[in-house]
Amino acid sequence: MDKNYQTALSEAIQIRREYIEKSVLVTLKENLRAFYNAYESLYHMLLTKGMVKEDPYKQDIQIGEIQIPETEAFSEAETDKQLTIRLSHYDIQLDILVNFYQFNTTYFTIDRIKRVLGLIKYIDWINLSPESSSPITRAVAEITNQLRKGTDALGVGGIIGLIQRLARLSRSILESLKILFDFNREVYKLEVRTAVSSRIPPGKSPSVADIKKHMAASMPGKPVYTELLEELIKEDYSSTGTELQEHILQSLKVVEDKQETPTQEVSFKHFLVEGVQIISGLAPIFLEIGVKLDANETILANRKLSLWNKIKRFLAQMINKKPEPIIYEVVYQYPGSSPVRELVNFNQLRSRIAKKAKQFSSAQNMTLAKINTLEDEQLLNFLEHSIKEVQRLYKILNAVDDYFKQKVDQKNRNQIKGIKPELSTLKNTYIKANQRCSDYTLLKEEAEQLKKLDIAQKD
Repeated sequence: MDKNYQTALSEAIQIRREYIEKSVLVTLKENLRAFYNAYESLYHMLLTKGMVKEDPYKQDIQIGEIQIPETEAFSEAETDKQLTIRLSHYDIQLDILVNFYQFNTTYFTIDRIKRVLGLIKYIDWINLSPESSSPITRAVAEITNQLRKGTDALGVGGIIGLIQRLARLSRSILESLKILFDFNREVYKLEVRTAVSSRIPPGKSPSVADIKKHMAASMPGKPVYTELLEELIKEDYSSTGTELQEHILQSLKVVEDKQETPTQEVSFKHFLVEGVQIISGLAPIFLEIGVKLDANETILANRKLSLWNKIKRFLAQMINKKPEPIIYEVVYQYPGSSPVRELVNFNQLRSRIAKKAKQFSSAQNMTLAKINTLEDEQLLNFLEHSIKEVQRLYKILNAVDDYFKQKVDQKNRNQIKGIKPELSTLKNTYIKANQRCSDYTLLKEEAEQLKKLDIAQKD
């Protein structure tokens, strides 16, 4: 083995490692979190529409290494059951990846990269089609097509936007994983070279079996990748070895931007971008809430109206007469405090919900590159305003949900469509988005304080 090549390779790998840590892994983490947020929004739509069911065994799954959900084919009769299990499992594994994986080159071993690749490719969002060779991709394509047929134009746009976002993010994630995988291949071969080179007699070309034997002695427990050992032998002992080695050193080079200034200010924008992506995922949730509220109001209105008043309402609608305002007297009850009563205009509430759904749907359809072109202040203002508005709507909708259940007749109570699952999603989402907002503000203030301190010390 060429010691000069090992030295050059070691130096190239170290430079490449620093680049991957600072750039590739940061982008990968952002894209994976955005991917998970988009999937959660689509998955919740399927749950609220009753197209898949909650997995009763979801809480039994232990957090550990990523496990790819079942990939075997299933019959049409098993579709509902298998989608419930597999999509729930997929959701859990994405959660583990985003919230429990460490994003550094040491943690992302070849085995872990393969696991992440398998998870991202589990559903082929790029080629989502009922004709796919993948059983789960076919089933997801069919069920999302059904979801689109039973949704209004704005909702369909939201569904299409989520699928397109998942496809875009899949491509970016796969590109980052390829960079990581190629890097780890060279790291692995360098580790093997370092460990076994002294055991191979000079002038001898070892076989794969020889290297495996030396690895067992000097690297016990190290995974054996036969393909990489074959590459190592070609690079170090074949007639084309010099060319192969040069190609590898070139592939590890990092092209530096000469225009970049060494005093470039650290950016915390990614926290805001992530927050915008999280909060905009509520578009389909607000659409679903609107549908349920309309259905509940119809039930409540018909309860109150006599036959003659129903006819009068119908005639007023026929001549486009402006409807009388619908006012609810709702009650807010907080632990340890007296009940607070407030009048809520139903029409205005529905208008606010529809506006939020449309606004978030537009944000949801923006590409990551487009969001990043916005100034920090624009993103922060949008995020802070959106969080406050969602918090206010959460409070009102909780009271309105209780109002419907209390005011409807007992015989019609089972017809009322509760919105507690959607409210839970609203709360969890604005808490997550608010955390990203807080992270940005805190780190930004800390950086500014350090900058002031640095200037003061220089003076």
